[in-house]
Amino acid sequence: MYGLVTHYSANGANAACGRTSQTLNSTQAADQVSCKSCLRSLAAPDSAAVAAKAKTPSLAELRKQRQQQAAPAPVPAFSVKASWQARLSSQADRCRLPRGARKQICV
Repeated sequence: MYGLVTHYSANGANAACGRTSQTLNSTQAADQVSCKSCLRSLAAPDSAAVAAKAKTPSLAELRKQRQQQAAPAPVPAFSVKASWQARLSSQADRCRLPRGARKQICV
């Protein structure tokens, strides 16, 4: 035959495991509790201790930190394309050889 399970209850009616009954076999002494759910809730850390513990940063937070810490990419000192565009735009006349297969209007 099974013995009665003793629950932990502070007020005598509501147990720590969630059971509620007027005929609930309960106690306020933690060493006399035999309900496994009540024992787990007694052993669980309180919310203040959990909040005080440093949490592991999420992946989004780590990415944000890495972006803030990363140095900007160095700007190249010389760009061939930009140099060529500057040279063409500085020419006063538009007489230059064409790049395509189309014939040039004036040379």
